[in-house]
Amino acid sequence: MPAAFRDRFRRGSADTESEPFPSDPADQDPDQDPGDGEAGEWLAYELHEWSLESRVMLKQLLTVDKVVHSWQGTTLMVHESLEEKVDSLVDEVEETERAKEATSRPIGPEDSLTAFELAEWSEALRSELVERLVQARVPHILDNEGDTAEADADQETEPGEVCDLLVREADEDRVELVIDDLLAREEEAQFEELDGLEVNTLLSDLFVACDRLRRDPGDLDGLRGVVTNARRIAGVRTPFGFSAPNWRTLRNTVGELLDLVESEDTDRDDLRELAHRMSDTLRTLV
Repeated sequence: MPAAFRDRFRRGSADTESEPFPSDPADQDPDQDPGDGEAGEWLAYELHEWSLESRVMLKQLLTVDKVVHSWQGTTLMVHESLEEKVDSLVDEVEETERAKEATSRPIGPEDSLTAFELAEWSEALRSELVERLVQARVPHILDNEGDTAEADADQETEPGEVCDLLVREADEDRVELVIDDLLAREEEAQFEELDGLEVNTLLSDLFVACDRLRRDPGDLDGLRGVVTNARRIAGVRTPFGFSAPNWRTLRNTVGELLDLVESEDTDRDDLRELAHRMSDTLRTLV
């Protein structure tokens, strides 16, 4: 896997048109100090040569470790004060990918296999699945009505009239995640697509609204903020850095919050509790 390319620039320089981090301290994790907010340099990790799976893995590690960060497309932005921590997470992802490459040998006759039925899939969807598996270096066999076409981790194959996809049992969970993500994104074909900065703004605005409601369920600005942003999120395609199933879960929870806000007989404590849970979730994402 290509190594991450890291560059530096100072806040407000001509290299960027917008701030990679929220300037309002309320939008940041109170337990994480990304720097003084004005001085120092920002680091830009260029990850366009990474696979989607690798970038998603890094996003998850950053979120779990509560590392304040932002995405501009495939570029990861962090403050220089977090350089050592982020470097260690980047190394962890790259080491994981190297380990996968080392074990991505072609499927052999001694391997136990799992079959996924693809007969009802469109050719375009099957082609995208094959591309995802190649990118993830998952060896697989395509069963074309009784004839098998084998593919190793680096060889792309033509899906054709595929009945089954065969993979090692050890890769079953990884393939299920790829398939779940692919099908969820297929359902979003008509949804609105936003860039990383637009998504960050949308989630930040919803966080502010939820934070108001967790303190006062009757706060008018909070109620209006939930209505406006929850309705928008309902029609937004899965953004970069999220798996489609996780984004769907977030979208569904936001929908539940919207239902409570718009209901005439909502219990204030129920609204406060759900708004509190949503603000905690959104705090890790913005």
